[in-house]
This record gives sequence, structure tokens and C-alpha cells, in this order.
Amino acid sequence: MRKLYILAGSLCVYGIAAAQVGQKPTPTGTPELSSVKSGKVFVDVKSNGFGTGSGKKVQNRGVNYANHIYIGASYYDLQTNYAMPHRLVLHNDGAVSGTWTTSPNDASGFPQRGSGYNFRNTSGTWLASQSSRIETVRTGWPNLGVFRDGTEFIIGHEATNGGFYISRNTEAGTRPDVDTAILREEPYKPIWGRAANSGDTIHMIYSYTDSAAVGEKRAPTRLGIFAPMVYSRSTDKGKTWDIQHIMLPGYDSTLTNNGGSDQYAIDCRNKTVVIVNADNLQGVIAWKSTDAGRNWQRYIVDTFAYAPYNSKKLMLDTPVTNDGTVDVILDKDENMHVFWGVGIVLDTDTTDESYSFFPGTQSIGYWNELTRTRRFIASGAAFDRTGDNTNTLASATFAALGTGSSIPSGLGTVARLGNTSAMRQPNAAIDENDNIYCIFSVPLEQDLSDLGANYRDIGIVYSKDFGNTWGTPQNITQVLTREDDFGCVARKANGFLHVMWQQDELPGTNLQNNSTTAGNHPPVLNNILYQAIPVSDILNGNIGMVWGVKTDEPNTGEVMVVNQNYPNPVSGTTNVLVWLTKPGDVTVDVRNSLGAVVKSQKVTGLNRGNHMITIDASGLAAGVYTYSLTSGANTISRTMMVK
Repeated sequence: MRKLYILAGSLCVYGIAAAQVGQKPTPTGTPELSSVKSGKVFVDVKSNGFGTGSGKKVQNRGVNYANHIYIGASYYDLQTNYAMPHRLVLHNDGAVSGTWTTSPNDASGFPQRGSGYNFRNTSGTWLASQSSRIETVRTGWPNLGVFRDGTEFIIGHEATNGGFYISRNTEAGTRPDVDTAILREEPYKPIWGRAANSGDTIHMIYSYTDSAAVGEKRAPTRLGIFAPMVYSRSTDKGKTWDIQHIMLPGYDSTLTNNGGSDQYAIDCRNKTVVIVNADNLQGVIAWKSTDAGRNWQRYIVDTFAYAPYNSKKLMLDTPVTNDGTVDVILDKDENMHVFWGVGIVLDTDTTDESYSFFPGTQSIGYWNELTRTRRFIASGAAFDRTGDNTNTLASATFAALGTGSSIPSGLGTVARLGNTSAMRQPNAAIDENDNIYCIFSVPLEQDLSDLGANYRDIGIVYSKDFGNTWGTPQNITQVLTREDDFGCVARKANGFLHVMWQQDELPGTNLQNNSTTAGNHPPVLNNILYQAIPVSDILNGNIGMVWGVKTDEPNTGEVMVVNQNYPNPVSGTTNVLVWLTKPGDVTVDVRNSLGAVVKSQKVTGLNRGNHMITIDASGLAAGVYTYSLTSGANTISRTMMVK
């Protein structure tokens, strides 16, 4: 297994400002290094023992500049090692489903870990949130899809024995509750899957665990690649798999000698399937099939000059590469668009197997099938809060635990998420007009925890012209003293961009950053949050950054209805999900058929974002009524039936 050393610093990427973090190393000199392992962050990490009801309280209350919908929770806080799957699905009728890796308690080893699930109906109402898993066995890393008949499936891996479990429901909105083992491969242990489906055909990619006990064979070597990414296919809802565990053409030791956990993504539309694989010593490779996975064409999306890397190669020019967090999406013409977190590496010594990686790099790379040109579409400079054109990060933000899980001298905590860059985990969506949206995770300047690490927010960039130009990055979470990370979007947008992410009380994760001696990141209950953001607000740049807008400022914004009220017809109360473009108040007036106001109420002190407004219809005679929602100078009206 190759070794990797991490440089405490970052470089600018082709003119794009990156954070000047710590001391910038001199490429020809001997940088200050902190030793870590090869970059693999294993699923079954043995964490500090913690039990149900540990009751540990950390940090102060977060400051929200935007409001979000709570849909679930988890004590297990590592949603992926590298690339973020698309775990949020927009149904054809406007309903939304979401899944995540969950654990309902903090027992040692998370024995109840599995797939969380929630569903929002067409009227905007989510099921009661919960943190329990849907499976009967311990799983992780779920994938969510919708079959042709509207029923859903979730596929998660079973790390102990290898392979996956598929769970199905009988109708959308019910918790998938029948799980079946699939894609076992003795004696190997395939895990870390990604799934995409078109109708009843499921396409899967995955790798192999190499966290083996001595003498145990868990990861194969194929075509010179240790623990490679492989592909499987089912045409009957996952009941049988006619293609299993195959290597894609041109994926061999001429480009890389190591596969990786979660360093890949997949999408499909009709019979077209696209797969992308990334690694900071390999570059970015894509494959496309137009016949549902039978034949493939390979594309070199972004080359790495020193691939395949070996310890005898010097890299004194700090080549630009990727950090293993990658995504791919198909537009309506079935052209692929590829995104990745930008990375920078260095090797000044051929006497050992180590190389250096710059964890403070802040940029997102992009390529599409039509132009086949690499672009950089986001920069940390956009998140500058001090006016110096740099998103400056504290040392703890890009530091990791040292030997024996110790915190480096002079730091109170560490918050680097595996061996990924500071700006990481692109996740893309596209709407019916081929506007493209890409969210990503980035630490926020001046937003520091009590132990001195920057909290993360979720940023977004967009393109109105098929990826040729990109708008200025915006901040869609806007919460101080909370870690908003592991963001994913529904691949389709329907006038609203549907987003889900995990919110933590501390920067970093318990699984990767907690020192057993210091207890700097104890297990806490993490929130799983959701937003439905109007694409018009994104495309017009109205989301912005919002450094400190308060709810008592003049209300000049708009209120937008996300869904029709529910229940409808109503007796008593009904709810309507709205989006508020600016913080302020919302007045609700209910009028009868003559236009007379029969009910009026005011909801005050709301942040920008999603809110569930409750309308009181009690005491009203049966009939059709109009309810109006007013925010600032804007009013929007809908009808409802009282029974």
C-alpha cells in the first residue's frame, strides 16, 4: 500500500485564489510534513467506545441565516469517504425521497448502523423523522432509486462479509422493509457501492475493502490494480445480475495501481450510462455506454502527468490533480458533465514511497463531453469575509490526527476529512432547461469552533449556457457554528433545487477526527436537513453569501409556495411549505368566496429559506376558500377546500 504525507498548506490553482493556510511550502525545499496512512478511510473504523445516552453536550447554539427542514438524524457521521452519492430523489409527481447512513445511538461500533429513510409527499409534508435503519442487518453507504412503477429501492453495503443488501417498498412513501443479499463475491469483500437506475435496470459500481486481518484475502488485484472499481448490472429490479464484477475497458495499471473507496460516481438516462473514476495519482477517467452497459467508450477527462505514480518519480512542479471527490451527470441530450474537487500533489524524494498532498486547496474542476475542456468553476476566494480575496483557514481545519491518534502539538482539534481538499464533494443537478447546478462543501472563513477549526457550509455554482460559463458561487446553508457537509442534490430540478446534507455540532467527524485521549470530537446526534430552493433565486444570484442578515431588517422579499397545502380538503389545520427569499414576517389571510377575510394570522421573525406554515381553518363552514401569503410587498394565493 502506498504511503501519503500531507502538506500543511495550499497553492493557487491556475490563477484561482486558494486559501493561504499555514506556511506555504517551497516546492524545491523540504516541507513540514505530518505522517498519515495511504488515504484509505475504512468503513469499519473502531471508534472510541460510546453508549446510548452518553449525554455529551458540545458547542453553543448555531446562528441560522437561512431556515431548513429537519428530516432525520444519525449518530454515525461519516456519510462517505470521498465522493458524495445522490441520495435524494425527485419523483415524477413532485414527491421527494431521501436516504443516509444512520445510527440511532452511539453504542461502540455502531451496531445498529444502516440506511435512514424519509419521504415528502406531493403536498410538501415529510414523514415523521427518525434515525432507525430500514434493514435487518448492519449496512452503510446507501443508494436510492425509483423503479418504473414508482416503488423505491435502497442498496447499502454489508462490510463484514462483503456484498450488498437491497431493500424495496411496495409503494412510494412507505419505508422499504424487505432486504435481500446481492452481489457477494467470495473470497473478496465488495463494498462502497454507487447505484443508478433507469426504469427497472440498476447499474452498480463499487470497490473492495482492504482493511483485512493478517492473512485474510479481502481485496483482489486485477489488471495490475489493487482493489479496483468494478461494474455490475441487473435488468429485473436487482433480483438477478446478468453482468457482475467486471473491469471497464482501459482501466488498468497504465493509469493507476490502486483502486479507492468512494472515488467514483455514476449516472444513467434511458440506455445511456456514464461512470467516472478519480484519484490524485491517476487523474479523472470516464466511461460511457449507450447500450445499457454492454459496451463502453473511455474518456480521459483530466490527465495526471505522472500516472501511474511510483515512488521513483519526482513531482517538483506541484501538479494540479483531483482529490478523489467526483460527480457526473447526463443532460437531456445524454451528454456527460463531470465535476471534481481540485487537488495538488508534490514529491521531492525518491528514497521512500511517500508523496505530499495539499489539503487547503479550494477549487472545483469541470469538463463536459461537448467541449472536452477542463475549467475551474468555483474558488475559495468567493467565500472571503475579510476583503483580502482569500478564504483563510485555521491550521486545525486541514490537520489530521498523528501517531497514536494524537492531536498535533499546538492545536486543540483536527478537522481534515480524510485526504480530501478543503473545497470538495461536488454534487450536480440539471433542470428541464439544461441549467446546471453544482453544490460543494467548503470551510468558512472566521466561522471557528471553540477549538479553533473552521466550520463548513454548502456552496453552489450554476451555468445557464450548458457549462460554458459559470455564475459566482453562493452559500446555500448560511449557518454559523455548525458543520454543514456531505451535501447531495436530487439530479432533477423542477423549479426548485432539492438539497439534503448533514449538520454536525463540531467541525470534522467523530469517525475520522476524534482523539481517544483528547475527546475533541465526541459522538453527537447529527441532523439530516433538507431545502427546496427556487432555481430562480439561484440563477438570479439572490442566494448570495449573507454575512449577518437579521430577521428584524425591513422585509422586502418574496414568499414562494413549494407545494399545495396538506391536508386538502381540511378540517382544523393544514400546512403549506413555502420559501422565503429574505428574512421577515409572513401574514396569512383566508378569504371566503365573496372575498371577505375570515381568518388572519401573522408568523414573525422567520429566516430566509423553507418554512412549514400552518393555516388555521377551524370553525369555517364547508366550501372553497382562498388563502394568501404576504411577505413584504409580495402576495401569493392558493385555494383550499374546507370539509
